[in-house]
Amino acid sequence: MPRLTQIDEVLFPVEEHPVFVSVPTESGERRLSVPDKKAIVNKKTNRVLGVVSRGYRLVTNREALDWAYQCCQTAFPETKPGEWEVKATDAPGTGGHCFIDLVHNSAALDFQFVPAKDRPDAFGPFIRVTNSYNGLRALAFDIGFLRKVCKNGLILPKSIIRFKFTHLQRDIGKEINFEVAHERLSKLRASFSEYLGVLRDCKVTHQEFEPLFRGVLLIRKPKDMKPDGPIASDWGVLSQHMGALCSRYRDDLGENAYAVFNAITEFASHPPENRCVHRDRHSFQRLAGDWMSRFSQECRQPGFAISDYLTKLAKGNGNGGAATIEAGSARAWQ
Repeated sequence: MPRLTQIDEVLFPVEEHPVFVSVPTESGERRLSVPDKKAIVNKKTNRVLGVVSRGYRLVTNREALDWAYQCCQTAFPETKPGEWEVKATDAPGTGGHCFIDLVHNSAALDFQFVPAKDRPDAFGPFIRVTNSYNGLRALAFDIGFLRKVCKNGLILPKSIIRFKFTHLQRDIGKEINFEVAHERLSKLRASFSEYLGVLRDCKVTHQEFEPLFRGVLLIRKPKDMKPDGPIASDWGVLSQHMGALCSRYRDDLGENAYAVFNAITEFASHPPENRCVHRDRHSFQRLAGDWMSRFSQECRQPGFAISDYLTKLAKGNGNGGAATIEAGSARAWQ
């Protein structure tokens, strides 16, 4: 099923409905109410998006987007709501959950970290709101960074402000009051600059470039492919795509981990439709950001070698989870 990638496609109206079950009886069927459950329904299609508990706090995607604009202003008080634009929308075809990215439309907030002599890049902040109608994802607001040259959105779990709420009445009221520690945010900007500098100084040879790219994104050649089968065909197409992407960034930015990182984030932000691609955009971007924050620490250790790191990646030991650092707080008001 095609994904929903336009903002209008995810702003459909929803409503709550009681849940009933049909019980067979001697005379036919009897409908019984399920008192502790309710259904969230897409009013345009009458499709049930999720069956949730009675205490579930329904937040429409429109309401979540409005709160995201509020979050933007709180995190960056020098800006105005009209200066933030929806730049990316991503949701499964069912519309059960969605991700919406807001980006500032000027260069005022850019993070000019890469020296001009080294092909200057502009990095700016973005805010991603996550919402769901099936209870499987919390309402969340993540502040991350993107490379404006090619609109590569990325999330940095170890250097990010995150507000997260479970969909419960006790956690989400009529309004959310975002509280941001601005001094902490300034330090996060500085640490981001440091991360990029470390990546640029880490050499990655031509032979190591694509294996590192694939290892970080957990993309592996399918096993037991039939030579003339559809999986083999898709793997061939995907291999060519990844090879071209790596070659372009290697030629553009040099043989270093910074170039690998940019190839990774472009793929993560625009994953192709392919049988050998098993993650969505959000999951790939989380992998990319998680890897960046950990790798920038690991590659500075004495005796570090990319060849050893690739061996560890192949064994599944190089891209583990990392905890999110909360740089601010939020309160929901009844």
